[in-house]
Amino acid sequence: MAESLRTQQNLQLETRREQWVAAATNANLYSGAGSLVLLVLICISAGVTAREYRAKSMQSWISTGLTGLGQRIHGGHRLEEIGQIALEYLAGYLRAQVGAGYVVQDGAGFALFGGYALPRERLAETLLVGEGLVGQAARSRELMHVRDVPAGYLPVSSATGQASAAELLVAPAVEHGQVYAVIELGFNRPVTETERALMERASELLAVAIRSGIDRNRLQNLLEETQRQSEELQTQQEELRVSNEELEQQSRILQESQAQMEVQQTELEQTNAHLEAQTQQLEYQREQLLRAQSAMTDKARELELASQYKSEFLANMSHELHTPLNSTLILAKLLADNKPGNLSPDQVKYAQTIYAAGNDLLALINDILDLSKIEAGQATVSVETVTLSKALQTLIDPLRPLAQEKGLTLTATVAPDAPATLDTDPQRLGQVLKNLLSNALKFTEKGSVALHVSRNPDDTLSFAVKDTGIGIPAHQQELIFEAFRQADGSTHRKYGGTGLGLSISRDLAQLLGGSIHVQSTPGEGSVFTLVLPQKLVPPSPEAEPAVPLAAPAPARAAAPVVAPAPSAPALPPVAAPVAPAAPRRAGARSILVIEDDVRFAQILSDLAREMDFDCHLAHNAADGLAYAMHSLPSAIVLDVNLPDFSGLGVLDQLKRNPATRHIPVHVVSVADYSQEALGRGAVGYALKPVKRDELVHALQRLEAKFTQGLRRVLVVEDDERQRESVRHLLTNDDVEIVGAGTAAEALAHLRGSTFDCMVMDLNLPDLSGYELLQQMTEQDGVSFPPVIVYTGRALSRDEEQQLRRFSKSIIIKDARSPERLLDEVTLFLHQVESELSAEHRQMLQLARNRETALEGRNVLVVEDDVRNVFALSSILEPTGIRVKIARNGLEALQALERAGSGGQPAIDLVLMDIMMPEMDGYTAMREIRSRPEWRRLPIIALTAKAMKDDQEKCLAAGANDYIAKPLDVEKLLSLVRVWMPK
Repeated sequence: MAESLRTQQNLQLETRREQWVAAATNANLYSGAGSLVLLVLICISAGVTAREYRAKSMQSWISTGLTGLGQRIHGGHRLEEIGQIALEYLAGYLRAQVGAGYVVQDGAGFALFGGYALPRERLAETLLVGEGLVGQAARSRELMHVRDVPAGYLPVSSATGQASAAELLVAPAVEHGQVYAVIELGFNRPVTETERALMERASELLAVAIRSGIDRNRLQNLLEETQRQSEELQTQQEELRVSNEELEQQSRILQESQAQMEVQQTELEQTNAHLEAQTQQLEYQREQLLRAQSAMTDKARELELASQYKSEFLANMSHELHTPLNSTLILAKLLADNKPGNLSPDQVKYAQTIYAAGNDLLALINDILDLSKIEAGQATVSVETVTLSKALQTLIDPLRPLAQEKGLTLTATVAPDAPATLDTDPQRLGQVLKNLLSNALKFTEKGSVALHVSRNPDDTLSFAVKDTGIGIPAHQQELIFEAFRQADGSTHRKYGGTGLGLSISRDLAQLLGGSIHVQSTPGEGSVFTLVLPQKLVPPSPEAEPAVPLAAPAPARAAAPVVAPAPSAPALPPVAAPVAPAAPRRAGARSILVIEDDVRFAQILSDLAREMDFDCHLAHNAADGLAYAMHSLPSAIVLDVNLPDFSGLGVLDQLKRNPATRHIPVHVVSVADYSQEALGRGAVGYALKPVKRDELVHALQRLEAKFTQGLRRVLVVEDDERQRESVRHLLTNDDVEIVGAGTAAEALAHLRGSTFDCMVMDLNLPDLSGYELLQQMTEQDGVSFPPVIVYTGRALSRDEEQQLRRFSKSIIIKDARSPERLLDEVTLFLHQVESELSAEHRQMLQLARNRETALEGRNVLVVEDDVRNVFALSSILEPTGIRVKIARNGLEALQALERAGSGGQPAIDLVLMDIMMPEMDGYTAMREIRSRPEWRRLPIIALTAKAMKDDQEKCLAAGANDYIAKPLDVEKLLSLVRVWMPK
């Protein structure tokens, strides 16, 4: 039993020993496998580390090479030195055996600028783009690596032997896509990728250096040329100095000879010499006086030029201030009205203060503008017959509240012997008298201010403004008439103001042919007397200075101006519709606002919506015309100075299109083109800045026009058959014709009702047409509709000017045919042409196709491009216009001098290109406006683009209007019709 137990234990021990041995063996195997894996991982890590080290070494090698290259080519090296330095460095750093470099020439090829270890006879001096490997590398702009180069292709030689290159690197130096040089290197060994990378990056660095070298060479050449010219100038100055010394020496010799001769003369001769010396002294003094006078003249010219520049600046600045001030006044008025009632009383008071300050600023701007116009000689007068009593009443009534507020008595009297009327400019007269009365009210604390009109023995009229104010000392009575001067100009003065009022009044008085005088005693008051002639003779049109038409780098268009126009006269312009082919009516109360000032356009839009209108905005002429043609709005508010086309041209196209001519148009602009706009059918004209009340009145007037059902026409004609003929011609369902055979009947009708248009003959049995218009002007209860003169004879310029004296709001047409009369009446009645009878529509089409306003007129085309001349001639000649050609500004001036003399017809209008040789359009227009006989000549500038500064330069140089290239045929013809003299 014990033996078996021992045997069993031994077996268990043996089994355990075998298990231990197996476990130890497995442990050894696992340990060896883990060691092997660890060894493999260590090897892999060492390989990655070595690879990264080699990559960093290669990158460091590349950076070192680029840094070395940059250091060597940095600095003021010439172009030839840069190429040789770069080639030698790259060949040495890359261990190349041979090399060559080529730099780009001005043409299309490359020139050799260096070689490395290669005989000169093996190098080509010039290469073309695409020629050989160098040319191909320049064309492809990529590095070329050529392997297995044939033996003898690129020899490497020394004093002891010769071999051939095995591989080539051809690298173009490129910057911003432009090749500046090509470098070719030859190697006796394979080229590595690292060396290729270095070569590619070095080529970019080399391109920058070569471009800098090229620029440096150009600057050096310019400097040498400048130095050469300077030396030539110095040489010429030296020659002039020598010539002057010779002349002085000759003068001294002559003086010495004369002295010797005087010594040898007798006593009589000595007396004569003494008298001659006195004469010479007097001559010298005269010369000195002439020199002083010349210097004073030059100084006066400089002062006049400076004053002109100042006046132009003031005029331009005043116009520029009108646009933002316009929005400020309107918005302040909206806030002050507080219609929503959401503002506090203090906020309303603030808005009222802003509005009042804006009006004060507007008055100051207008004063500066008037002063600048007067100083620049650009102020004009419009002579009309003025009724004294009515004019004084209109002047005194607005000032009574101010006088009552200060407790002053304000009166106006007319002497019994004074005439009832005088011929002068009513606007200028009112401006002077209002300023004198305002000054009297401002400087009078108690007492009275009186205006008295009397007649002088020399048939002049005296307007005496007498006050009981502070008075003016005698030594200051002349200073107060100077601009910006006041009797009390200190900073602590009691009375404000700019000191412009009396200066402007004095200049305006001179413009009206009169003068202003002052008599004053300090503490007792002053009397300012305006003396004017009873009849002011206006200057002739040739002598009238031109009023600037607007407030304050063209480039030439390469293409021809326009394509040739067809041989037949152009039909009325029709803009392309926006979407559908047929126009659609926008709505019963829709208004289109064509205005480039975004702020003012938004103000108009808000006001229109407030008055229950549907408003659409267009900020240029093209969009406005397209919307008007497509949507047919009920009314249009139009600006003149649009960025792409003149507003007057837009108005002309609207009124010549049968689909849109009935739409009433109200013009709002900073420039005064009222006569041109009203003459083409506008219902009203407002000058910016516009008050809110004026805008409301304008929209109400437009509403009255497009909602009007029955239109009334007054026909004043003494011949009954002629009157019935006109009635039959104008009869329509919505038109009532009222006839009058005498001027008395016409006045009675005008007192009793309102008419939309008046057709009259000049020869009436009881009064002439001129007398009838004068009585209409003088009577308060008589309406003044647009007047069309229908007569069998042509009106002369003097007769038409006499008719226009009565009112600027009258549109006078010389309608010599039934078709023209029908066309003009339908224009002012705003009738829809499609609703007229077929006979009337045919007559209207016939009247428009005649283009009588252009037939036989002479237009000077100033253009140097023969293609543009041909195109313009093709447009104008089919309308009956005779075209004269000038290739530059000098030829234009010569053509204008020849015109009107020697049997040659006068020029009616000028089309002026801007960019021309010898004399450009700006200079030519300034020269034309400097001549009195050409200041009224219409000029349309042909600009390369319609940018704001381009327009302002043309208008400031003297152009009446502008149109941008490439020209639109219908737009050009519209402007020609607008500005063609009647």
